[in-house]
Amino acid sequence: MTMTSAHSPRPGHGQPPGEGSPRGAGGDVLDRWFAQVGAELGLELAGVDVAALLDLTRDVAHGVARPAAPLTAFLVGLAAGRDAAVGGTDAAAAVRAATAAVLGLLDRRAAAAEAGAETAAETAAGAETAAGAETAQPIRPGPASSR
Repeated sequence: MTMTSAHSPRPGHGQPPGEGSPRGAGGDVLDRWFAQVGAELGLELAGVDVAALLDLTRDVAHGVARPAAPLTAFLVGLAAGRDAAVGGTDAAAAVRAATAAVLGLLDRRAAAAEAGAETAAETAAGAETAAGAETAQPIRPGPASSR
């Protein structure tokens, strides 16, 4: 069973599959494990984009915290199972939708952090300017030297 992906990393996030990516040299091991766990749990895995899930967990691990990655994958699975059962959609589509929702959350979180960093830098720069204006004294010529 070979899992392929049409998923491409988001700009600034991740790297293409290869030696440095989660699906690098160990891809066969991951494919076999994924298939074995799916069979053990009685799951239909056709169409599930393993590379997209690995990209998601990598982005969460680097953007939030490492322990958040498996927890996020668990929550994506719960949401996908719920949505597939309630909405009548197939599991792969439900996983894609849940993954997209979490990627959107990551993007909003990164944008807020970036905006917060910019605001903090602007506030700090403004405070330094204000503090400098309060303590700075104009340079005035002193008395002429008698030498």
